[in-house]
Amino acid sequence: MNRDFKGVWIPKEVYLDTRLTALDKIILVEIDSLDNGEDGCYASNEYLSEFCQCGIAKITSAITKLKKYGYIEQVSFDGRKRILISRLTKSIRQNNRKYEAESYKVCSNNKDNKIVNKDIYSDVPDDVKDLFMEWVDMRKSIKRPVKSKGTVTRAVNELNRLSQDTQERRKIIEKAIDRNWLGFYPLDDKKPVKSANMPPEPPRYPEFVPDEKVDAVPMPDEVRKKMFRYEKELGV
Repeated sequence: MNRDFKGVWIPKEVYLDTRLTALDKIILVEIDSLDNGEDGCYASNEYLSEFCQCGIAKITSAITKLKKYGYIEQVSFDGRKRILISRLTKSIRQNNRKYEAESYKVCSNNKDNKIVNKDIYSDVPDDVKDLFMEWVDMRKSIKRPVKSKGTVTRAVNELNRLSQDTQERRKIIEKAIDRNWLGFYPLDDKKPVKSANMPPEPPRYPEFVPDEKVDAVPMPDEVRKKMFRYEKELGV
């Protein structure tokens, strides 16, 4: 077998292809190295298994995957010898177009998400925005995340209704964070407010107050004698 050895260099397009495992990539460049462009690569699965120090099942799976994604092509198999042709250069050009399209789509989505997230919180006053975002994070941690601008707007409106003083509004938000509240409530509110993931408070009962101690009065002798006589008659 003539070997056009190209070293261990892996093209970046192959290296960045997340559909392939590290073993898939090594097998691909080994097949490409053994393909001299005339006879193709006729290395067996046993050879590749020994070369890569892995089981034959993994070699079979990798070759199937590489054929599926167009990196190699099987041109013949007579029952004993299989010939593979590397399509690495052609595949790289195809994958370049694919990754450029996907990268543009991902970047566009990220840009759109950033714009949406920025718009959601645009109504939050700057003087309380840091605490407000902590409240948003708290809701996310208890699996009740803020999902829309409408939720943010209602929360801001309620906060503004409760107070126009910056320090008082910050205390209102801190109280909501500490108690895992899904909204904002007055600082002097004594009523128990239902909040997410918090058990209800147990009922309160009046504290036990023992009766006043009463001094014992000694039993008269006559009464004691009668009780003794009755107990003797009853056999107690």
